[in-house]
Amino acid sequence: MKSIFKAVAIVTVFSVLTRALGFCFRIFISRKLGAEGLGLYQMASSILGIFMTLISSGIPLTTAKLVSKYESNNQIHKRNKVVASAFVVGLVVAFSCSLIVITLKHMWNFVLTDNRAVEILIIMVPSIIFSAIYAVFRGALWGQNDYFNCGLTELVEQIIRFALTFIMLYSVTDCFVATKNSAIAFNITCLVSAILAVVIYFKKGRLSFKKGEYKNVINSALPVTGVRVANSMVQPLTTLIIPTMLVVSGYSKSQAVASLGIVMGMTFPMLFVPMTVIGSISMVLIPSISSMMSKNDYDTINQNITKSLQVSIFISMMFVPLYLSVGDLIGIVLYDNVMAGMLLQISAVCVLPITLCNLSGSILNALNMETKSFINYLLGSAVLLASLVVFTPLVGINSVVISFFLSMTIITLLNIRKIKQTVPHFNYNLVGLTMRYTLVTIPASLLGHFVSNIMLYIFNNFFAGLIGGTISIVATLIMIKIFNLYDISEFLNIIKKKKKNI
Repeated sequence: MKSIFKAVAIVTVFSVLTRALGFCFRIFISRKLGAEGLGLYQMASSILGIFMTLISSGIPLTTAKLVSKYESNNQIHKRNKVVASAFVVGLVVAFSCSLIVITLKHMWNFVLTDNRAVEILIIMVPSIIFSAIYAVFRGALWGQNDYFNCGLTELVEQIIRFALTFIMLYSVTDCFVATKNSAIAFNITCLVSAILAVVIYFKKGRLSFKKGEYKNVINSALPVTGVRVANSMVQPLTTLIIPTMLVVSGYSKSQAVASLGIVMGMTFPMLFVPMTVIGSISMVLIPSISSMMSKNDYDTINQNITKSLQVSIFISMMFVPLYLSVGDLIGIVLYDNVMAGMLLQISAVCVLPITLCNLSGSILNALNMETKSFINYLLGSAVLLASLVVFTPLVGINSVVISFFLSMTIITLLNIRKIKQTVPHFNYNLVGLTMRYTLVTIPASLLGHFVSNIMLYIFNNFFAGLIGGTISIVATLIMIKIFNLYDISEFLNIIKKKKKNI
């Protein structure tokens, strides 16, 4: 378990750095391209993203699982076959996607309604092929537990993209030329990332094309890719249903669009902040569990899943009292928007279901239950869309919170149920533990909210929120310790050991 947390620490550090750089990049490019150029880039990216999903979702995860499995059994020749097979499959899919983009140019003109956006899309076609190569070899490094180089390649990718885009856009004033240069910079970035991943892999790995593992790669990758593709389809449906039903409930068209922008563009990104850390746990768990599955080491699997769930719940429940107590002030400080803050307070209940939904899905994938994970996701998505239709006319924009809570909760419960059926002696009382955490966070949130309101008479919104939020988190930690919900000393010892090692 110590090795898992060490890997999680490495992945988390790189993830935070990469996301921070990506955030800065988005600010820079939005200012350089302007509203029109950014709109063209987003239009092209919306189509490109669908094809990127096909090559960068199931294939790297499948490669990581199979590589980890064969390496743990010292079957290096099979590992080499897996990487080679994934490489061939990835290239076939990538070239097919590229041909679709190029040959259906007239259809994209109709879909995007702007010839300039289509031109940007055509320019970005090479990135599909480069990304396919990168996805395969990054998956191989992932399966070899080489988390340092996995994180390094992502960070280098962001640095190169930022530097290239800055250089190519520095003196450009025409928004369309700037947008085309951004697309070219993206192509070059994907090429460099692919080369870097290939070079790192071949330092200790090889390819073997004899009697490949094509069937295993395809069968395992399809359900995972299906989940990601379904997600890419659910998002547009969601953004279509919400404004439509808001208008039905009495909103004007402009109010409906503005409300959608606030909840999806301001409030909901805050709910995924815990995934920066918990996503690292998911990344490490998949090859780890796959390796143990090949040895039928269910005792260790049981222990790793339990510990990961405990840590994930603990981290998530630090954000719940924070959002409940000072979510209104967070919305004002970050976005200067009162509604965003109020929705953040209400949607705090979604933090834990979102976290557990993602983690439990990753666990099922690691247990070779990709198809079941896909089915559970489809059921949850159906609940999401149906709930939006039913609740939006009744409660307005608050229906988004209700619908996402129901959807994520159902998917989580179905995933945990399947994990219990698959892993012998796994009997984690998720519902009971969640209820105990809830009873702890309510008084802590009320205390933090009360203090922040008093501090508003003395300080501005930022410092009032900082003081109130800190008190709510500290109060939660104290009660977690009192009621023995989680061994905080164990978590602190892990952090101390990591600092000592550094």
